Amino acid sequence: MRFHAVLLSLACFFVASATGVPAAEGALAQAQQLFNAQKYRETIALLDPYIAAHPRDARALVLRGDAKAELDDNQGALADYNVAIDAAPDYAYAYRTRCETRLQLDDEDGALSDCNAAIKLDPTDGRAFEDRADVYFEVEAYRQSLADYDSAESLGVSSAYLYGARCDASRMNGLLDRAAADCAKALLLDPHKMTAVWANGRLALVTGRFSDALKYWNDYVAREPDSINARYWRAAALDRTGNPKAALDDLNAYIAKRPGDGDGFRERAFARAASSDAAGALADLQQAAVLYRHDGTYDKVDGLDAFAKAIQAKTALPPLPAP
Repeated sequence: MRFHAVLLSLACFFVASATGVPAAEGALAQAQQLFNAQKYRETIALLDPYIAAHPRDARALVLRGDAKAELDDNQGALADYNVAIDAAPDYAYAYRTRCETRLQLDDEDGALSDCNAAIKLDPTDGRAFEDRADVYFEVEAYRQSLADYDSAESLGVSSAYLYGARCDASRMNGLLDRAAADCAKALLLDPHKMTAVWANGRLALVTGRFSDALKYWNDYVAREPDSINARYWRAAALDRTGNPKAALDDLNAYIAKRPGDGDGFRERAFARAASSDAAGALADLQQAAVLYRHDGTYDKVDGLDAFAKAIQAKTALPPLPAP
């Protein structure tokens, strides 16, 4: 999201150094051009000596922070944003971009505080509402998330990311028709946007379109093979399209990375049962129950009983629950 947002950063705030303003402006403009061309390491290399000479230039600090964030150096980005905000406490964009980075660092409280500050400083910035919606979604405040995505759209944000994210928020609010409209719009705007593919994959699973879901998750995993969560959702689609043995590969990888998630063991139990591995399925159901009780999700424990009884009695397996 920073690639789109930072295009306006030079116009959002102006800090002139006491001397050398034309040279400074030229250096910053060149750095901005490098950033816009997605040459993030070159951006940082150009800004390092400039910031050494102008250590309180908030524009330069934020731009370098954004370049670091694009390279997944979130701690380095955070350090630059902190100095920039100390130098320019009314710089709305600095709070917005720090909000994004804090969310990446799992600091949801800090992210929410920063997005609130950005919106207070510039209530017309739709991207700040979009970022705050992301924070609300992460903390499972889905109603507030949906409201902020709506605000972002009303303020002019229109992108595959927005509609994919709002599709997810609508789904979590039970508004499946609205979710479907946004998911379709996201794909129309950019069929390759990962947020759009993810949202469509999740919606297809919830609405029982398992063949469609498998298509989306195959696409996602092909482009993001290290996304363990995507492999879980693909396994759910595989389980529900009669491909349990293929699902096992994804689920084994998922459980290796997420051994404390009962859903992984529950889903693997389904795949093992359908692959005639009754003992393995029962062991996974037992482990899922242990983890669900530990998490306090007792409603999921209740749902395991019928499946275990069918395996033990060697009768037809009940329909799989919604993933």
